[in-house]
Amino acid sequence: SDEIHEALSEQFRERLVYKSYVALVHGPTEQNSGKIDAAIGRNKHNRLRMKVAGHGRSALTLWKVRQRFTKFTLLDVEIKTGRTHQIRVHMGYINHPVVGDEIYNEGRDNTIADITVRNAVVTMRRFFLHAEKLSFNHPKTGERMEFTQELPPELMSFLKIL
Repeated sequence: SDEIHEALSEQFRERLVYKSYVALVHGPTEQNSGKIDAAIGRNKHNRLRMKVAGHGRSALTLWKVRQRFTKFTLLDVEIKTGRTHQIRVHMGYINHPVVGDEIYNEGRDNTIADITVRNAVVTMRRFFLHAEKLSFNHPKTGERMEFTQELPPELMSFLKIL
C-alpha cells in the first residue's frame, strides 16, 4: 500500500535500514577495515556509469576483512547511503575493484595470472557482490525485521577455487 511504501521509504531516508554485503575485491587491503566517504555522481562522459565526483551526492561505505587470499580480499561491506553502484564505485576508487565487475574494474580481471582463477571469473558470469543482510522496522508493528541470505552456489564455488 502507499502507506507501507512511504513508511519504508522514510526508514531509508532516515538511514534506519541496515544493508550489508559480501564482496570479493582485487588485491590485498593494507588495513583490516576502512571507511570510504566520497560523493558519487554520474560520469559526465558516460551517463550510464557513476564515479566519485565532487558534484555528486554524499556516499558512505564501511568495510572490514572477512578473509584474505593471496591476490584477493573477501570483505564485509556496509553502506550507510544507497547510491547507484555505490560499493562498486567506492571499491574501484580505493584500487580494490570488485572481482568480475566489467564496468568498474578497469580490466583488472584480465590481469589475473592464474588461468584457472581467470577462467572461473568468466564462468561465474557475474561480479562477486552479494546482498547478505537487510534489516528494518516493520512499518506497522515497529518490530525489527532481519533477513539474511547465504552466498549463492556460484560464489561459494569461486571461493573454493581460491
